[in-house]
Amino acid sequence: MSLAESPRAAPPRAAPPHEAGISLLELVIVMMLFALVAVMGLQALSGAMRAEGRLSAVDEATANMTRALTMLRNDLKSADSRVFWPPGAEQPARAFIDLSAQDGTLEFTLSGQPVLPDVQAAGFSRVIWRLDRENARLTRQVWPVLRPGADRAQAPEVEMLPGILALRVLSYAGKEAGWVEEFGTQGRAFDPPLPEAVELELESEIYGPLRILVRL
Repeated sequence: MSLAESPRAAPPRAAPPHEAGISLLELVIVMMLFALVAVMGLQALSGAMRAEGRLSAVDEATANMTRALTMLRNDLKSADSRVFWPPGAEQPARAFIDLSAQDGTLEFTLSGQPVLPDVQAAGFSRVIWRLDRENARLTRQVWPVLRPGADRAQAPEVEMLPGILALRVLSYAGKEAGWVEEFGTQGRAFDPPLPEAVELELESEIYGPLRILVRL
């Protein structure tokens, strides 16, 4: 075969449209999908962080409530029959006084309290639990001794529970009197220095009614 008669090489075929590369429309669609996935991931992360923050706040509030109620219960279990002499008073105050219905306070003598070395004290103190109705909180305040010489001996008032709306105390004064309010405010000589048991109810904004029942 002569050179003139040799077959000519076939020209290269054009690539099909789907093999020519990514079109602008396809690129825009892919970018939109990536953006959508990123937004969904960001929303999920933000939701998880908000949920974690709410759970942390709930855990902290629950811990504060448990700590305050435990301290209140322990105080009631340590109630003692010794009277308290306010500074400058001519008469002592009773060992246990319930003024929760009047000004939202419950005060009583405590025994067996820790005493620091070289401190002239007998381990007795006076505690005052008070409902601050204006600020909706329960506070605790302590006289470190039963015969303080001046008002400055009283420790600062400490907030124990926020969001408390009401305080109600019932004391069991024996079979004859039964459950009574305002124990220790009647001034009757035949009343016992301490009730036999105390039922205390707090109304919380978050948890609703909270009850403590303690046998003294």
